[in-house]
Amino acid sequence: MDKNLNLAEELLLLAVHEKKGTVLLRAQTALPYGLAGALFIELVEAGLLRLEGKNLIAAPSAYAQDELLEEVLAKVRTSKRVHSLKSWVLRMGRSGGKIKKKLLTRLVEKRILQREEHRVLGIFPTVNYPEADSRPEFEIRRRTSAAILRGGTRDERTAALISLAYACDLIGLLFEKGERREAKRRAREITKSQPVGSAVAHTVAAIRAAAIIAASS
Repeated sequence: MDKNLNLAEELLLLAVHEKKGTVLLRAQTALPYGLAGALFIELVEAGLLRLEGKNLIAAPSAYAQDELLEEVLAKVRTSKRVHSLKSWVLRMGRSGGKIKKKLLTRLVEKRILQREEHRVLGIFPTVNYPEADSRPEFEIRRRTSAAILRGGTRDERTAALISLAYACDLIGLLFEKGERREAKRRAREITKSQPVGSAVAHTVAAIRAAAIIAASS
């Protein structure tokens, strides 16, 4: 059912409005960094990157079986200096628009989203990506909400997705109003249990908080 989605694609599906096909306002600031963080988590889980203290170290010769992941891996490998995970998330997040565009294209190719071109005020071109197949997102939401509130099976991959959704302020969207407070508390606990996921979430949450402060000043 998941059509072989990676963490970044799953996170993006949660962040895009199923009918409007646009990124939800609450996630717009954090999402580029969340998507970048998701790619790094994928590479760590695959054994292609590892954390040494706070620094990311690339495996010497193995390759990712994914064009986008390989592109990220190559950047780490060819860097003249060793950088922390936080630094890499910030670097890649700044070009998060490119990452998002590539992921949207992949989701269209998998026939989960559809590409719709419009013109704002009849002049300015814009592209939206409403859902063509709602089943993958439904399954992601079911799996994630079960792991958070109902004690369902929580594999490391689901826990990583929860940490990313928490960082991007998307947890509240998965639950009814009366459940949200407890859901966010549980998601925070799950996030803390993820060595890589918590580091990514902390970085993304700090960026989101800084943006909120800047907007209100």
